[in-house]
Amino acid sequence: MTDAPSPPPVIEAIGLSKWYGTHQVLKSVSLAIRPSEVVCIIGPSGSGKSTLLRCLNFLEEYAEGEVRVNGKLLGYRTEAGGERVKDSLTRVNQLRRGIAMVFQQFNLWPHMTVLQNVTQPLVLVQGKDRADADAIGRAMLTKVGLRDKFNAYPAQLSGGQQQRVGIARALAIDPSVILFDEPTSSLDPELVGEVLQVIRTLASEGMTMAVVTHEMGFAAQVASRVVFLDHGTIIEEGPPDTLFRAPRSDRLRQFLQTWIERNALFPSAAQNQIGTQAA
Repeated sequence: MTDAPSPPPVIEAIGLSKWYGTHQVLKSVSLAIRPSEVVCIIGPSGSGKSTLLRCLNFLEEYAEGEVRVNGKLLGYRTEAGGERVKDSLTRVNQLRRGIAMVFQQFNLWPHMTVLQNVTQPLVLVQGKDRADADAIGRAMLTKVGLRDKFNAYPAQLSGGQQQRVGIARALAIDPSVILFDEPTSSLDPELVGEVLQVIRTLASEGMTMAVVTHEMGFAAQVASRVVFLDHGTIIEEGPPDTLFRAPRSDRLRQFLQTWIERNALFPSAAQNQIGTQAA
């Protein structure tokens, strides 16, 4: 009996490279994210994680390679003579319509209520009428545990609550994939858990997600696949059980050991979360 073929990727990077001036940030990175996968992207600061995520949404232009959304090239088009040129903003927006992104900073409009922050893109971008947008906004805010905050303003919320508003805004567009760029990095430690719990719930419901994170325990528990990026290159990728318990590369073992040492006050918890290194 043969295995069923894998479904085509929702979003895919193929040989992706990018430079900032003379510094190459991404080096021929290839990554496919398939329906209902939770792909956690880990690695040291400056390894290119956030740049990769932003290229997947064409918030950053890439120099070489391709990003494809449901099989269609994002960001560029090929002219009759074979030359690749930047695509129109209208076309780019059409292709990335099913991609939502949650940023490190909450990016909420301070003069709008929580409900308005969630519904404004539905009205302005998708053309929904206010009543329909409000119904969707209330449902999504309830989903992330903010049913009692519809009329609050961002300044009246904790950081964790503001990030949950950002997640509700992402969910409101009914995306095919959500990209999370270090969603807990701006939060006080005691607020991290409430945001991660929302993401865990989405994962259990089959939402397709790519999550750049420094939370190793979270990645070990939630990811269907973990990607370790270093100096713009994917060093290893695979199921968290394999990657965390039996890393193949010295570089990943070093990275995980550094994380364990930073959590030396709770060594048993750290070991339980990522496992022991391969002998």
